[in-house]
Amino acid sequence: MPTLLHELVGREADEIAVVDDARSQTWAELDRRTHALIRGLEALGVGHRQHVAIAVTNRIEFLESYIATLRGGFTQTPVKTNWKPAEMSYLFADANSKAVITDVDTAREAAADANLPIIDLDTDFNSWLEAQDPTPVEAGRKGYRIPYTSGTTGAPKGVERTLDVGSTFEEWAHSNALGAKGIGLPRDGLHLMVSQMFHGAPMTFGFGALCGGAPMRIISRWDASRFADLLGEGVTATIMVPTMFRHLLALPEEQRKALDVALAASNLGYVLHGGEACPVELKRRMINWWGPIFTEYYGFTEGGMTLATSQQWLERPGTVGLPIGTLKVHIVDDAGNDLGPNQEGEIYFTRPEGRYFRYLKEDEKTDRAYRADNSFTVGDIGYTDEEGYLFVSGRTADLIVAAGVNIYPAEIEAVLFEISGVADACVAGGPDPERGEQPVAFIVVAKDCDPAEVVASVESVCEAEIAGYKRPRKIVVTDEIPRDPTGKTLRVVLRNKLWEEGQTSLRP
Repeated sequence: MPTLLHELVGREADEIAVVDDARSQTWAELDRRTHALIRGLEALGVGHRQHVAIAVTNRIEFLESYIATLRGGFTQTPVKTNWKPAEMSYLFADANSKAVITDVDTAREAAADANLPIIDLDTDFNSWLEAQDPTPVEAGRKGYRIPYTSGTTGAPKGVERTLDVGSTFEEWAHSNALGAKGIGLPRDGLHLMVSQMFHGAPMTFGFGALCGGAPMRIISRWDASRFADLLGEGVTATIMVPTMFRHLLALPEEQRKALDVALAASNLGYVLHGGEACPVELKRRMINWWGPIFTEYYGFTEGGMTLATSQQWLERPGTVGLPIGTLKVHIVDDAGNDLGPNQEGEIYFTRPEGRYFRYLKEDEKTDRAYRADNSFTVGDIGYTDEEGYLFVSGRTADLIVAAGVNIYPAEIEAVLFEISGVADACVAGGPDPERGEQPVAFIVVAKDCDPAEVVASVESVCEAEIAGYKRPRKIVVTDEIPRDPTGKTLRVVLRNKLWEEGQTSLRP
């Protein structure tokens, strides 16, 4: 027997399931179109557990593709739509893709070069879909997602997770709904999708909210100036990244006032955020403005996660919370010894089921990620307090080694973000003829601030609050900090620039 989506999520068939900037769709329509898309993929020759790449911008068709590939028993990967053709080609080949669903030229080009079938959303897609066999597929098919790591520390790696591989679509939807409910995402009102949907965490949580019965409101592109109007549509929850907080705080006074009015009249009661470290002062400003409605997550493609409510964070500023479920956190030193509270080391996670993910076609990298006790790491550095709350200091991949001493950029950035006039910041390692490397601070100066005064303030604060060996040896004023569409800092771009230029001009 086929599963009806509206029954799976506990809604009526004619209720709205999803809305984007162009149209809305009921649960019944979403049901019918996903079945038709499954049949269309089968007609193209895509078989059970074969891979479909989804390179689609924020629109209803992304959600249709996401559900259809899982429901149809295929494997799938949402692909970053800003990738170049060569990057697309790499993933299509690595995942052994059999079809590409897309609305972006780079994916079209890469798929054509690989002779892959293309389902083009901008070329008679609706007519093509209507021509497919509408017969619903049976329940119990086992499709799953193969997410790829961001590639900021090397080539992106596909991650295959044991729990995903073994679950039916119905089990997977139920599990996602329970997870969303467990962290407090509401069932009532709209769940606002402001992030790019190819990003793992927002889509995972957003899909969980949808499976719990919350209709999804998709915006095509983040625009802080639209936020007040969107709240008027009945938004009760959303998922954001800290960069969006900065955009909202930087709105002109008139728009800030309009947003205040909209917030007061709205039912927004839950904001989940993560994806990058949130500076303490930035988080504090948002809580003071919107209230204690923020829940912070720390996680990664491989599957570990911690959560911190606003109350937990206010009691321990800077924490990313406690591990969820049966997950346990270990802090490990360079010799592999477990460390105690307030001792900084590499962050490892352990699950009772042991190894539960592998890197696709990368057995050696998989083995390196795990210790003998099957605890795993992605290379982040941090510590736990006496009650087990986790604090993240940085990543081993971001490490700056100056005269043999380890320096973590995130520690310096935490100071920079609290300096008045600094709108955004990033620290990267540049060459130093004597010390090997040196920390270089890149800052974006807030509007209406004098750059020279802000630089002087940065120098003064850094001298007072940062030990000499960690202090930035150069401060660069820039128009923007490079970030990917998910908001993650592309530190490697700045680092590569410094090394290519052979930066050796140092401030005493």
